[in-house]
Formats: sequence, C-alpha cells, structure tokens
Amino acid sequence: MARESPFITYGKYGALGFEFAGAIIAGLLIGNYADTQFGTTPLLMVIGVIVGMSGAVYRLIIVLQRLSARDKDN
Repeated sequence: MARESPFITYGKYGALGFEFAGAIIAGLLIGNYADTQFGTTPLLMVIGVIVGMSGAVYRLIIVLQRLSARDKDN
C-alpha cells in the first residue's frame, strides 16, 4: 500500500490535539457554568477540568492504539 501524504498525517495528529484541548476547555466551561448556577465556586469547575482531562487522555490512548495497530498491519 502506498504511504499516505505527510499532510494527512499532520492533519490527523493536529485534529487529535484540538480534540484534547477541546475536551479540557469544555470541562472548564461546563464546570464554571454549573458553579454559577449552584454557587459552589470553584468545586465544579475543578471537577469539570479533571473529567475533561480524563476523557481527553482516554481518547488519546484509544486513537494512538488504533494508529499503532494500523501501522503494524502495513
């Protein structure tokens, strides 16, 4: 099989980086909103960041395992 373009590879890893950052920022924003609604500043924001970071790391591991497995098959 032909090797894929470096731009496609850069795009995949770039998208993964944006997904990682987006999950953390989403946790921050949702936690901050929940804090303003319930008056628990900064507890829910910290929990949101931790949950967002955990989800981002989990997603990162899954995607990298898939890419690694695909590279081994080629």
